[in-house]
Amino acid sequence: MDSNQVLVKAYRLINLYNSTQKKARTYSGGLVLYPAQAHMIEVIGDEAGITQSEIASAYMITKGAVSQTVSFLEEKGLVFKRPSGKGGRATGLYLSESGMSVFREHRELHRDMLNQVGELAAQLPPESVSILERISDVIESHIRNMQ
Repeated sequence: MDSNQVLVKAYRLINLYNSTQKKARTYSGGLVLYPAQAHMIEVIGDEAGITQSEIASAYMITKGAVSQTVSFLEEKGLVFKRPSGKGGRATGLYLSESGMSVFREHRELHRDMLNQVGELAAQLPPESVSILERISDVIESHIRNMQ
């Protein structure tokens, strides 16, 4: 596969991903969430106590977008805040019982893909994994420079 084919595949994935972000999904109890909201629940479920600033930094999301999404999730009773213990005014984010239910349901959506990717990745020699990481870094850098 030449470099142009790699970029075409990367752009196809980006475009496909972007198109899915516009489609809401109904979770148990009739709760309707957009992927960005469900993914925020996933991030908080994976790292209870994470702060909004940490989410913004790690996932390259604006602090405003994180704040807006967290506020929505709080209103729905899925997320709550408490002092983080990380100093200053920072508050950690945690999932309520309803939030944990959505977390588990959302995680199940990705289970098959994650298992398949994990199985394929396990077959790669370490130098191939390193090359894939470097390719990803080059594409990320290119996209950042386009902004």
